[in-house]
Amino acid sequence: MQAAAFPEVKEDGAFRPQIGIWYTVWWDDKAPYDEHWEEWTRYKPVLGDYASDDPDVIRKHMEWIKSAGIDYIILDDTNSHFADNGNIAHNIEAIFDVVESMEEGTAPQICFAIGAGQYAAGSLEAHMAEVNLIYEDYAHRPSYYHWKGKPLLIDYTTTEWFYKWDDDRFTVRWATGSASEGVHVAPETGLWGWVFDQYVPSTEVFGVMPGWDTAHQGRSTVPIDRDNGDYYIRMWTEAVKRNPEMIVISSFNDHAEETGIEAISPRNETAEPWVDAYGNETPDWYEQITKGYASLRSGFLEGYYYRVEGKRQLYQFMDGEMVKRKERPAGKPVIVIPAQYFTGKPYEEKRENKNNKVVIDVFQTWVDDFKGLRDGWSYGTTLEDGQRAEGLMNGAEFKEITRPDLSPMFEQLEEENDRIERKGFKVHPAWLNVPGWAEGTVQLDLPQENKLSLEYYPGKVNNASDGITSAIVVDGNELDVQWITGEAGWKEKVKIDLSAYAGKSIQLTFKVGWGKEMLGDDATTAFDSFLIGDPVIVTR
Repeated sequence: MQAAAFPEVKEDGAFRPQIGIWYTVWWDDKAPYDEHWEEWTRYKPVLGDYASDDPDVIRKHMEWIKSAGIDYIILDDTNSHFADNGNIAHNIEAIFDVVESMEEGTAPQICFAIGAGQYAAGSLEAHMAEVNLIYEDYAHRPSYYHWKGKPLLIDYTTTEWFYKWDDDRFTVRWATGSASEGVHVAPETGLWGWVFDQYVPSTEVFGVMPGWDTAHQGRSTVPIDRDNGDYYIRMWTEAVKRNPEMIVISSFNDHAEETGIEAISPRNETAEPWVDAYGNETPDWYEQITKGYASLRSGFLEGYYYRVEGKRQLYQFMDGEMVKRKERPAGKPVIVIPAQYFTGKPYEEKRENKNNKVVIDVFQTWVDDFKGLRDGWSYGTTLEDGQRAEGLMNGAEFKEITRPDLSPMFEQLEEENDRIERKGFKVHPAWLNVPGWAEGTVQLDLPQENKLSLEYYPGKVNNASDGITSAIVVDGNELDVQWITGEAGWKEKVKIDLSAYAGKSIQLTFKVGWGKEMLGDDATTAFDSFLIGDPVIVTR
């Protein structure tokens, strides 16, 4: 046995996060809701098409989740508590009852994720009805999970609701459809779900998932490939590096969106089986990976294989020692461990070299306004017929760039090096009925400098657009008009001299049109999404 070559773990760098996992509650084995299995999924659990209220299934799930090292489950109640004619509410009650009947220490605790009242109904009243129900009927039960001294409640919603609601009775945390949709406006506590397709900076939480796919349901989504487990392993490795307070997994058994780790096999020929390094079907592949990483809080697991990140040598943990192995195991994953796990040294983010000439980050002013920290942005629409309206109308938009906004542009770029992610704004001119210009205006106090310039990168989202105009207006004076045409992609950086306004308070407006200035009546609004990337004001 050769144990010395494997690094020793230093106690001062202990890996001790809490771990939670999303849990799906709408499965049934009786009509009419048994159709969820056949219509929504391409995989079949090893336990069969079960019902979420089956005591035997609940008990097996909870025993495995707890034994894997997971502290609590997040009940996915985001489709409304009384959906499916009350079936979901019934299933949730059964889960609580079974968990509370189990021997102490054999089951995880429980919390909720809700939000349909907000994202689906747009109603604070409907949302509060569910919040009150959870507080009155569940939050005081012995199995309910507490975080930071209060019952934990996950608010799954659109980003617009992040800063509009809270509740002192709970520790409220937020989730949205995809992390990439909310990364720039996420709370400091991070995002606790749902699709972890982008890292959201936060010392509190790090989200991991094995993959994601809803294309089989006829949705126009781009799947996140599991890469035979490597995607999941990479996410866990990054989570261990950062050693956050909390790790959240999505999910245990959402086989509809294919984020589940539960042991399953293909239901039909459209689904690829989960396989080991040799291509052998291994239904519990992701259960094994999950247990391997979650158990790092207490150490290594007997019989498991490990590899230090960046090294090729494999080891198997046997009888308390690491034994060198030459071949990858059959039917077992290799747990990749970063150096931070052994050294205890905090992970240092790789920071880009910031331009020290930046005096105002224009996008950050928008984020601050969105969060309610500052009141500086307003919007307007000027229609082709001369009408001017406050606010965005006729389909106009002015919002932050998210990764889903960049994906259509990236798909049209031949060179991967051109697929650059930038912070900033996605804008579309008015297009419904009467077309028009979309305008976003911010009030800025410029510093007293000899030389000031506004800089940004124009981005054309779609090849099919016949062209877009982007104008910069300061205090009503149009300083610059860019004609953005040709192929999709980022264009050359635009630089506009603002030196004449140094030391003054100005109204800076981004005005985006559909090309009428250049094409006249031949201009169309089709495919005219436009990006304003990395807008900053700099000094020489």
